[in-house]
Parts: sequence; C-alpha cells; structure tokens
Amino acid sequence: MSSKTGPLTGQKTPLAKKLGLLVGLGFCSGVLLAIAVWLLSLNIPMISGMMGLLCTIGSLALLVATFRVYAAISLSLAQNDQKHLQNALIQAKDMLDTSKQLRDDHVLLQSVYNNLTFPVWLKDRFGRYLVVNNTLTNHWCDGVDAKGKTDADVLNAQLADVFMASDEQALNTGRHQVLELKMDLTGQPSRWYRIERHPLVGENDAIVGILGFAIDITGYKVSDERLRADQLIDPVTDFANQQGLRRFIEEHDDEIDDLWCLHVDIDHFKVLNDSMGNAAGDQLLTQLSQRLKHHSDEEDFLARVGADEFVLFWYGTEVPSDDDRDERLKDLHLQLNQPFSIGESSYSFTVSIGAARAPGHGLTANELHQNAGIALFNAKKKGRNQVHWYHADYEDQAQRRLHKAQMLKNALKQQDLEVHLQPRIDSRTGEILALECLARLQGETGDLIYPGHFIELAEHNGSIRELDRWMLEQALLLISRQLNEGAHPVVLGVNLSVQSINDDTLRYLTAWHGRKPDALRYLEIEITEHHLPDQNDDFRQRLEALDGLGIALALDDFGSGYANLSKLPDLPFRTIKLDQSFIRDLPNSEKQMAVVKAIVDLCSSLSITVVAEGVETEEELNAVSKLGCHFIQGFVYSKPRALADAIEWFEQRQMARQ
Repeated sequence: MSSKTGPLTGQKTPLAKKLGLLVGLGFCSGVLLAIAVWLLSLNIPMISGMMGLLCTIGSLALLVATFRVYAAISLSLAQNDQKHLQNALIQAKDMLDTSKQLRDDHVLLQSVYNNLTFPVWLKDRFGRYLVVNNTLTNHWCDGVDAKGKTDADVLNAQLADVFMASDEQALNTGRHQVLELKMDLTGQPSRWYRIERHPLVGENDAIVGILGFAIDITGYKVSDERLRADQLIDPVTDFANQQGLRRFIEEHDDEIDDLWCLHVDIDHFKVLNDSMGNAAGDQLLTQLSQRLKHHSDEEDFLARVGADEFVLFWYGTEVPSDDDRDERLKDLHLQLNQPFSIGESSYSFTVSIGAARAPGHGLTANELHQNAGIALFNAKKKGRNQVHWYHADYEDQAQRRLHKAQMLKNALKQQDLEVHLQPRIDSRTGEILALECLARLQGETGDLIYPGHFIELAEHNGSIRELDRWMLEQALLLISRQLNEGAHPVVLGVNLSVQSINDDTLRYLTAWHGRKPDALRYLEIEITEHHLPDQNDDFRQRLEALDGLGIALALDDFGSGYANLSKLPDLPFRTIKLDQSFIRDLPNSEKQMAVVKAIVDLCSSLSITVVAEGVETEEELNAVSKLGCHFIQGFVYSKPRALADAIEWFEQRQMARQ
C-alpha cells in the first residue's frame, strides 16, 4: 500500500503518518497480547506468569495508545469534513449571491435597454431577433414582439430588404456597418436614423450574431440642411451664390421654352475696391443688388457668382402680351448706370450685360448660362457698357474655345508642351539676370499657340493648376540639372495663376526644398497684378511661406490692374514687372514718364526691383533707362526662344561677355 505524499515535497502528510502509527500500534498490541496468552499457557511458574502479565500490560498500553491515535484521526477527519462543509456552504452562498447578482444585473440591463429612447436589438447569424427593446417594438414593429422573428416578419418590405442587406454585409465582412436612412413609419412623420451593426464574434473567431442600434439624427439633418441653405446664399446681397446657381441649373436641366438668362458685370469694379476698400465695394454691391431685384419678378432667380458678376434668370408670362422683359432690361441697364451713393459721395459706374433667351439661344438653363457668358465676353470685347445678345455666330467662337480646351487637355496629358525662354537683361552691363519660362502649345498644323490664346481658357476650366505644376516642374528640373553639373544656374521665372497659390503647391515646393534646397534659390514665381485677391490674409500668408522657402516673388503685368501701389509694402514681392502699356507710349508722353518715374522711385525706397517688360525699340529702351529702370525684358534684346535654342544663345552670350 503506497502512502499518501505531499503534492510538492514528496513527504508523508500528517494524516498518513497518524494512520501508519495507528496500524503500527494496533499490530504491536496484538503481538504482545498473543505473546502474553502463549506465556500464560506455559506451565512455568513465576516466570511465565510474570512475563505474560507484563506483555498483557504492554498490550493494553499499546491498545490505549491505539485508541488515542484513532480518536485523533477521527477528530482530524471530522474537522476536515467540517471545513469541506463550510467551504461547500460558502461556495453555495457565493453561487446564490452570484446568481442573485446576475438576476439583478439582468433586470438592470433589461431595464436600461428597455428604457433607451433609441432602438436596440440582438440577432443571431440567421437574422432572428434574440433581444429587442421597447423602443424598437413600439416604434418600428407596431407593438409586435420581434423575438424569434426576422425583419421580413416585423418590418415593411422595403425596410426589411435594406436591413437584411446590411446584416449580410456585416456578417460577410466581419466589420461594423453604418447606414444613414430616412424612414417613413406608419402613423409617424419621416425621421432620419443612423443605424449601426456590429458583428459578435464567438469561439474560433466565428461570427455568431449582430448587435444593432439606431440613433435618431433628424435634428442634425435639419440643421445640416439649414446650413447648406445658408451656404447657398451670398451674405452681401442675399442672392444665391455660385453653389446656389449650380443647384438651380441642375434642377432645371429639362427644356425650358420661355426663360431669359442675363449675365451682369460691373465694369472696372476693381478700381473702387482697390482705392476705397471692401466696405465701399460692399455698399455698391448692396445697392446694385437692390436695383436688380427691383427690376426682377418675385419668381425670378438672382445669383452673385463673382466679386462683381451676377446671373439672373427671368421667367416669361403665361400671356405673351404681358411680357415686359424687353422694357425691364432696357430700364435695368439705364438704372445701373445711375450714380451710387457710397459714403457721403456719389459714384457712377458702367455695366455690361450678356443676354440669352430660350429657345433660340439654348434649351436648358445650363445652355442659356453658358451662352449669356459668351455674350458678356463679347460685350466687354466691343467696349463694355452695353447689353449684348448672344447670336448664332458665336457658336463657332464657342466651338473654337472648346477645341482649344481639348487641345490643352491632351497636351497636358501627353506632356506635349514646349518651354520657351526670354531673358531679363541689365541694360548697363548686358548681364542676363533671369530667364522667364513661357508655355507654348503645339497646334495641329505644327504652328505654336501662345499663352494669350489659352491661359484665360485654362483659368476658366481649372486646367491652369495642372499647367502651372508642369511649368514649375520643368523649371526645377532644369535648375537641378545645372546644379548637378556644377554650373551656376541663372534664375528661372515661372508664371503662376492665383489659383495655384494654394496649399498643394506649397507642399510640392516644400518637398523640393527638402530634396534640393539650393534649387529654390534660382526660382522666381511671377503672379499677375490684376489677379491679386483683395485683402486676403490666407493668400498673403502663402506668399510669405513661398518667400520663406527662398523663392523670389515677382508681380507681373504691373499696371494692368490699375497699379495699386498701396499693396506693395504689405506683400513680399522682390520684383515688379511694368506692364507693356506703360512702355508703349513712354517716349512721347511726359505724363507716362512721370508715372513710371514715380513707380521706380517708390520701389527703390522699398528695395523692390523694377523690370520693364515689352521693350521693343531702342527709343523705348533709352526712355526707360533714363528713368532709372535698367532691367529690361523684350524684343529689343531677344524674343522668346525654344529651350535648346535659348540655352545655346545664353551660353554664347556668356562666352562673348567673358
């Protein structure tokens, strides 16, 4: 018989020792008793009697010891049984307490989810509802208990299909699903819900069910719609804005028999805004919008789509003889030319209007809008301050613009553009200070198309940003190549549209700065003066960020935007390039010479370099040089040349100077 040992040490336990002692004592007592009986049976007087008596006494002593050990073992066993019983009672009590706690938790949990104001449910993987709260039962299931049932049993057919499809997606993908749904429930107003479904994972990562809940987001949707409505309104005029116009056009894509579109533009509005500030400009816009509204019917659509541009859609009348739009248009143009009160003074402005009418000039609102825009373009081209109607001859013009747009798109896609370079030269030394990069588009017949024929179109259709990026990349690659060859690069100027002065361009140039910081020291970005936004802090900060990268900034075509000199100290331009309009009449106009001299002197005091652009004759060169402007760009030195020819010409000129 193997003795019981401890689980860790291999030693006998106290109980095992006592059992061994009990067996030993009992055995010894029995042996002594047997010896005593044997001795007493011998017929040896005295000796056998004495020895038998001693053995008997010893046997009895051992028997008493045996009983004591037995009693100790019995007590120990009783104590152990008591402990086990106590432990069992404690465990039973704990189980009862746990069961009660579980019941309480279950009641509490049931109370919680039943009192939730939004639907909550639990389904098995077969789509049967296991748990549902009261909100789901009462609001979605018309009071029918959904437990054990599927969506098809308790929901309307359309909603059931949506729910089952979303459940299936959650089960198949193992990812939670979010659905925003507008629900039309019986006897209730329409409500928006955000419905979430979370797959429940069991053993072996198997999906065993779906936990779902739905939050009523009607309030948020209403607020969002109000916000969107606010975003469709121009805050200055309370007319629709560009987004509002877009929505109107989308909603009127069907043919409209009797609709007029007027595209209204304030001539030279920028003069007022630049000279008197935005507050004065807003006063003008407010008064002009009131006149537009006064001459429009209540159901007509009015939008402000630019700083000084408005689009009007005028509806006809049911009775043709009551149509007074011709008279209203004539009177509108007349009234818009009347003085406006700005501050304590009166100012007069002219207005150009492009007009198109259905069905002759277009069948949809979009066609009328496009054609009214073409008519406005021609109104400006023909001298401004007039109402100009679209006519069929402009279809060719529109087709040509569309054709150019497609050519530009293809050229950008295939990178089938050319870079031409024109130098900027110090007339005193003949040194080439910089080269301006100019884009050329290859025509179908092999002839070159110049920027004046496609830049405005690119700015209109948004492709200008792609074109600007391509020109930037070509200039930086050329500079980088020269640096890698150990040459001393000449500064390369790249014209960028205001549209391209954005965060994306900043990130692109910052990445270049990280790879090749020296390259940006030889880059100059030119921005056209008349495109500068008015008092735009974000734009100014982006210019300062470009300046911080070491890029030189130049203000191109200075004078084409009415030469607002007050902006120069606030913007980080290192160079201004005088527009050719300053140079053309310079030799024969003392007033023009005085203006140029004032600009040169002011820029000199601001440490801004002045470049004369478009200098074509020696007479113009001498005149501008006498005024202190010695940095020249124009045909008098060189026409723009193709990249390879320009580099060769540049190297030859450098060698000649040496």
